Amino acid sequence: MNKYILRYRGEGMRPEEDVELIRSLPDTTVLDDSPRMLLVEAPEDVWRKAMESLPDWVMVEEKFIPLPDPRPKVRNRAADLERE
Repeated sequence: MNKYILRYRGEGMRPEEDVELIRSLPDTTVLDDSPRMLLVEAPEDVWRKAMESLPDWVMVEEKFIPLPDPRPKVRNRAADLERE
């Protein structure tokens, strides 16, 4: 199953009936909840169909981007000389 971020882009507070509908979908688990977003885990086919009835919501698949290691590295001077 994939994880999706759902963001409410309508005016005012998100409709609670929309949230109840989202929570009631088959094979769906709400993993996190904030005032305008939900993180859900569900099969993609369930969400593609459900989004048709939720026009004020935007869905994107959660993606992980590895961050580079910010710590400085000690260069191996001997190895650098061998390559030259």
